[in-house]
Amino acid sequence: MKLISTDTTKCVNCNKCVVVCPMGVITMPLNGFPEPTINAFQLCINCGYCVDVCVFDALTHKVRKRTADSGAALIRYDNIIKKRKGGTGEK
Repeated sequence: MKLISTDTTKCVNCNKCVVVCPMGVITMPLNGFPEPTINAFQLCINCGYCVDVCVFDALTHKVRKRTADSGAALIRYDNIIKKRKGGTGEK
């Protein structure tokens, strides 16, 4: 089993899991569905942000399950987007 698997029937290709991953172990290949990098098992810190930010429950992480409160992942995602748009965002 891969470290991170995608249910392609639920995934809407929003890219949030790729953006929120602090270690950059999720890519969006040409097929349009998130995939773990080759070295994902070595680099992943098992924070669970990728599964927590997926509101469609399309991502499965071998180690981390979706938490009851996805607030931290959503805040991280929002802050990253704000910084990219030139906003201040929290660190």
